[in-house]
Amino acid sequence: MCIKEVLSPINLRNPDDAAQWANEVNLKRPWRVQFFDYYATLIQQQQRVEILEIGSGPGDLAKHVLGRCPDIHYSAFDFSEAMHKLSRSKLLTHELERADYRVGDFKQTGWADALAQYDLVIIHQALHELRHKAYALDFHKIVKNKLLKAGACYLVCDHLYAEGAMTNPDLYMSKDEHIQCLQQSGFHVELPLEIKGLCLFQCH
Repeated sequence: MCIKEVLSPINLRNPDDAAQWANEVNLKRPWRVQFFDYYATLIQQQQRVEILEIGSGPGDLAKHVLGRCPDIHYSAFDFSEAMHKLSRSKLLTHELERADYRVGDFKQTGWADALAQYDLVIIHQALHELRHKAYALDFHKIVKNKLLKAGACYLVCDHLYAEGAMTNPDLYMSKDEHIQCLQQSGFHVELPLEIKGLCLFQCH
């Protein structure tokens, strides 16, 4: 299958571009914090301890959950050292002690080989950085087969291809496409939260 990837309009490895994205993301979508609250509550209620965020970006989620969940260890995986630098700058010393940072590209073969297994894996607003939805099935299978402990939870939150939301059907998936893809990967899927075209899929 020949896949024509959708080029990114921004170079997130570049420190200036990364800083610009980080400064704008919460202004554009302030409701992101409602998803972060959901993650923190889930971690607290289900006593999820080892957390991996894939495509962790500038550390908004890291700061949120580390500040509310004192017993967790958080691993950040991102292809941009510039993003990791922004993330570290947000954390207090005692939060940094419970975090580790991995530079890696989930578009590359073997990207998960150096990672461990986790109680909770989160990918928030980063699945589309595969740059084409055709790659999502293999990505989810890698998460399921390599990164999740027995009984672990997988949270996938991304923009929807839908009316009033995203308009590129190669980069973004409809709600039904997300569900079908995750089910084909072997997950049972629930939809606990959807706000303004941003949708969370909770998978077991």
